[in-house]
Amino acid sequence: MSYKIIYVKSFNKNVDANTFFEEISKCKDISQNFCCSRLDESAIRDILRDYISKNGISSLFHFSLTCDAVLHGGIHVDEIEEVILGFIRKLNGVENLFIIDPYFYNSSTEPSCVNLFGKMITEISVKLKTVTFITNGQAENKKTAMHEVLKKVIPSIQIKDVITEQFHDRFWIDPDNNYGIVIGTSLNGIGKKIALIDNLARSDVKEIAALAYQFIYSNTL
Repeated sequence: MSYKIIYVKSFNKNVDANTFFEEISKCKDISQNFCCSRLDESAIRDILRDYISKNGISSLFHFSLTCDAVLHGGIHVDEIEEVILGFIRKLNGVENLFIIDPYFYNSSTEPSCVNLFGKMITEISVKLKTVTFITNGQAENKKTAMHEVLKKVIPSIQIKDVITEQFHDRFWIDPDNNYGIVIGTSLNGIGKKIALIDNLARSDVKEIAALAYQFIYSNTL
């Protein structure tokens, strides 16, 4: 039989949970100091009531996954790449990718950036069908190198370019699964300036994707 909750209560104010685990490991005298019971959710109703009164019921359902990293010049190049690829791998399985970066194509003039982009795409290429670049359009004449990388990794890839100046930050978004990451700099700024890379809350991804779709649709009319 499986149980969702294991409830441990100390009978002795001088011992705590650490003592419980110590005694578990020794297998001695557990029954003298502790009551260990398997109970259902109703057993913690008092705890939940107090928590909800202080924090609100919505706090039980709204979470954001934070696993951030700071990219800066003090990190060796290989370490920076591994940090970035570690985040990008979480997008593996994406079919329709949004890359939102006003200055993305400015990075295409640096071979190291083009190479890194190739590695990033390779990590998430299993199901990838379309990539939509949302940029400010100022360096569209430099996009060839990045497009060639995509086609080399995924020959059948469909590429879309959307121009808008409404985005400032850099996002890699899976709009179908509401998953994404934020990067504090374009590829040509990695290792040169201090920047953050982090997972986005799903609610934020949903909102960013909805905004992106507005510009995609307006560009295709």
